[in-house]
Amino acid sequence: MTVRIRWWPVLVVAVLLPLGCSFSHSSKSSSNSSASSSGSSSASSEGSESRYKKDVRDYTAAWAKSGGQLDAFQKKLGELAKQYGITNWEDNEITYRAIGEGLGKARVSKVQFEAYRDALGRSDPSKIKAIEKGYQSEKD
Repeated sequence: MTVRIRWWPVLVVAVLLPLGCSFSHSSKSSSNSSASSSGSSSASSEGSESRYKKDVRDYTAAWAKSGGQLDAFQKKLGELAKQYGITNWEDNEITYRAIGEGLGKARVSKVQFEAYRDALGRSDPSKIKAIEKGYQSEKD
């Protein structure tokens, strides 16, 4: 009798394992964040937004390559946003576009990308779309 092992559940677990048990923490912190959906920013110029986007992209790429924890990643995003005067990074499309670019820059696999996209996009179609746009722009 031959035993068949399905490899895809093992692969999904292997991809999600580095994310740790921080899903509940991230959902709590996002529910505690401002309800504003404007993604407002007090950044004074496009140059500042451009530097913010580059820093988020580069940090995301380094984080994805290292397999760091999701809660630490989100904490660092908050710190970067604060440095640039971004008042609500969790609802700022630039943040999610840069995350996608960083995942593309890190050359994560399609399965890894989908896992990161779903975890970071938090089931929000606009965030998921921004991550996908950023990822695709790095692939082109």
